[in-house]
Amino acid sequence: MRGQTTTPSSQPGTNLAGPAGRAGQSPATGRPEQGRSHGNNKGVRDVRTADAVAARSTGKRRMATVLLVDDDSNALDALKELVGQEGYRVRTAADGSDALKSALADPPDVVISDCMMPRMDGLELMRAMRRNHKLAAVPLVLVSALVTPPADADVVGFLRKPFAVSQLLDILRRVASP
Repeated sequence: MRGQTTTPSSQPGTNLAGPAGRAGQSPATGRPEQGRSHGNNKGVRDVRTADAVAARSTGKRRMATVLLVDDDSNALDALKELVGQEGYRVRTAADGSDALKSALADPPDVVISDCMMPRMDGLELMRAMRRNHKLAAVPLVLVSALVTPPADADVVGFLRKPFAVSQLLDILRRVASP
């Protein structure tokens, strides 16, 4: 991982995909809780897609495409709604294998992927993307309940579950503005 990551939010926010809870709620209280991302910025890339930069420099605005990947359909639906409300085109996949097929057919501007999924997990997806010339430069954000990001993760962000939606949106604005 190279570059920067988000830091814990000082504002209360909606959290998504916490362990054993509904998306955005504390498993213990059922109320929204504040999340945080992993503070270790080792290896998190700070990149912007060429299309997003070009669109801003020419004054053209186009909707950036975000590919969301998670085997938890509730978390996926919640993320799809939230990211879509921010003006992004959203596609979804239930695991890394489906995400890779979708990305190869029509490369997204950014991929947000859970780490632990059946068939192909988020790390396997990342490695497959980096090996493919069509997808090697696509920014990837990993989301996981893991305490630390893997040492070989070549991603623009790593969010630890549960996380504040504002943290995810900050990363999206940085790498794929609509």
